[in-house]
This record gives sequence, C-alpha cells and structure tokens, in this order.
Amino acid sequence: MKRAFAWTVAIVVAGCAVRLGGPKPVEYRTIAFNVGEGAGPTEVARWIRSADANLVLLAAAADSAWFGEVARQADLKLSGPGSAGSVSFAFLAGEPVGDTTIVLSLPDGGGITVHDALYKVDDYRFLDLLAVEIPSAAQSREAIKALLRYLATDVMPESAVVLAIDVPDAATGDSISALLSPVFRDARSCLRPNARAAAEDATWGMRLFFGPEAKLHCQDARPLGGQGPLMARLILRH
Repeated sequence: MKRAFAWTVAIVVAGCAVRLGGPKPVEYRTIAFNVGEGAGPTEVARWIRSADANLVLLAAAADSAWFGEVARQADLKLSGPGSAGSVSFAFLAGEPVGDTTIVLSLPDGGGITVHDALYKVDDYRFLDLLAVEIPSAAQSREAIKALLRYLATDVMPESAVVLAIDVPDAATGDSISALLSPVFRDARSCLRPNARAAAEDATWGMRLFFGPEAKLHCQDARPLGGQGPLMARLILRH
C-alpha cells in the first residue's frame, strides 16, 4: 500500500509540472461492460457506435474471433483478448504500444487475472488501461492490495490510468470503490443527477475507475439506454 501511495504522489507531482502552451486535452468517451454470453458481435459493435465510444473495456465469454469482429465493426483497434477464466478481457481503442495478461497471486493461493495495455497519446502523455475480475467479496481486499502493488511496480508513473473491475454484485463493487478511493475515482461519482437511480439498477457487472485526477478528469457519466453500461467522458489533461 505504501508503494502504491508513492506511485500516486509521483503522478500528482508529474501532473503539476505543466508546460505553458502544452498539449491540448483529449476526450475519451469510455465504456466498460461485461456482455456475458449470447450477445453477437454486431449487437455489441452497434452499442459502441451508438455511444460514439472511442475507449472500450470489454469482458465477454467469447473467443478471439468474436472480439476481433466487434473491433472490426466498431472501427477500433483490439488489445487482447486475455482469458480470466469465466470471461476474457479486451480493449478497443487506438493501437497499443504493448499489452499483456498476467495473474497476480493472492495469499489464499488463488489469483486474479489482469489484462493491461499501454497507449501513447503523444510525446508527453501515456494512457494505461487495465481490466480485472474479482469473483467474490471475500477476495476483494487482498485483490486490491495485489492490484495496487502491480500498479506501483509495473505501470509507468507518468501514465493516466483507466481501470475496469468485473464484480459479482453491487455490494462488492461498492466495497472495491471504497478501497480504491485514495488512488482512483469511481466513474459513478460523476453521474448526472437524473441518472443515478438508473445506474444503481444496472446489472452490467463492470465498475469503471480512473486516476489520478491531476491527469484524468470526468466531465460527466450516464448509463446508456437507460440502464445499460456506464459511459463516462474522461478528459486527459496535460
């Protein structure tokens, strides 16, 4: 946890060193959702296009051909998929600099799978996307500790980070949000006031986080289609 805090401080300090006349903000219309089984790639791609999303963190019980077809129809580049057991994770965005899927060990002998991809925005800015499945509330505290250790050692300190966590239920999601709050902000915190009730009822499984706020700002968020996945407008600053 101490190393994770040091990582956060380093990013905040770097975020304060803004050059006059530096790069302009970049908007990422971001969606994170688990489509489960049965959804066709055309249906999922239609969701993405209708939201005009340009950053998608996606979980599905599907093979690489399925993910590839979603990316093709959505006209976005594919990172992954990386298998996490019950689902696979993939990102649809620009061309990644590199990506990996790894398992982080937990004290009980189990582990959590993380899919991680790094994107170069310009000569000065980087964006790191991560997706992880936390299958039970009992594992949430140790899983978040392992994830923060990974961030402290394997994620570039100058990167902005967008994180999607696949959770089994709303209570686990809320617990994880509280554990991450010193480092990451929950995208639900920037929901439009009239969208909060719908978001609480949504059953799409993935919780979306971002940080640090010195680099990423949430303009607003809303559930798509009334009770669909959350779409957040994330602004990458200097």
